[in-house]
Amino acid sequence: MDLVLSIADHYFFTPCVYPATWPEDDALRQILGLLAVTNLGAAALYLVLGSLSYYFNQVRREICYAMQSLPWISLPTVALFFAEIRGYSKLYDSVDDSPYGKMHA
Repeated sequence: MDLVLSIADHYFFTPCVYPATWPEDDALRQILGLLAVTNLGAAALYLVLGSLSYYFNQVRREICYAMQSLPWISLPTVALFFAEIRGYSKLYDSVDDSPYGKMHA
């Protein structure tokens, strides 16, 4: 998610949403960016799959309820993504970045 947030910051958030003086590693900016990216991604995914489901005679009300619950569902997801960006997830971009380095056989 750090790569997605970095790309969104570079191409959309910095020129269109946030002032250039607001640093990209600011916690509030990262949380707001994660909320936006997560909500838009979840809405797009759900609308595509929900539209297919609706097309095949699924109940319309279910789609409305799910769209209303997406912002609430995304809050714990954003917390996990924020922890990953801040380095608490033990995920690394490459093996060389990990504390173990490359494992030689």
